[in-house]
Amino acid sequence: MNRIMPMLQKDTIDSIIQVFEDGEPMLLKNQQTICFCGRKKADIFISPLKSKTGKVRGTTITTMAHPDAKTLTRLKQSQKLLNIGKVAATLAHGVRSPLNAIKGCVIYIRENYDNEQKLIEFAKIMEEEISRLDHFISNFLSTSISDKGSAQVNVKKILGKIEILISLQAQSKNISVQFEYGKIPPVTINSFHLEHAILNVINNAIEAMPLGGVLTVKTLMKSISGNDFVIIEISDTGCGMKRKKYTDGSVSAAAKGKGLGLFITREILRSNGGFLEIKSTNESGTTVKLCLPR
Repeated sequence: MNRIMPMLQKDTIDSIIQVFEDGEPMLLKNQQTICFCGRKKADIFISPLKSKTGKVRGTTITTMAHPDAKTLTRLKQSQKLLNIGKVAATLAHGVRSPLNAIKGCVIYIRENYDNEQKLIEFAKIMEEEISRLDHFISNFLSTSISDKGSAQVNVKKILGKIEILISLQAQSKNISVQFEYGKIPPVTINSFHLEHAILNVINNAIEAMPLGGVLTVKTLMKSISGNDFVIIEISDTGCGMKRKKYTDGSVSAAAKGKGLGLFITREILRSNGGFLEIKSTNESGTTVKLCLPR
């Protein structure tokens, strides 16, 4: 029998034989066992199977994996994705009417204040982003993150647009913004997804500094395990994050909200062969690295 499954022992006594002899169920806690996730700790419950006369004819063995098993973690992540999908589908249907109204306002500003260069610059970016968002919503319900068309994307160009977009928001919160552009090649990704992933992190950083601070965005190249990665590093001097809140990349640095920003960013990076790295110290700020393969 021990060729099929490891011997179950308690105090050096074969637990299955003991259940046969005593006719009493037995619970073995924190036993090393093998499952399709690998070698894991589990609680094992051995229960006697008795005949009508009360004689033990066999046993049932139930293995209860501990919550840290990989499968349970994956199930939790899958559930989070399902929840995101439900919320996003509702949002996609409800956002179009106000989006069209905003676009009308932007066009009015562009046509009637053409002597205000900075305002026209903002209006142009807003109009482009509204059109892209409308196109994205049109395709959202029938495709997934990984289905969107990827292309060679200039990261510096996207960050330059983001730098303009967040300037007024940062100024209103007394936040100093620093963009430092290193020499990096293009990356293969959907540009809308990359912009969305970066803004998720930057918005978290701005919310973490309600009384002002410094937001720093850097780009650089780095070799990791023999492969070249483009790194977009976003740092803030805000309140920081508790470790339990960011180890799975599923919650935001902000104290409020549903905490889906970093989770969505991580999924965008994963679907393009990249990964998310977070380092944070409570009350001392957070650094988030978006890593994409060259």
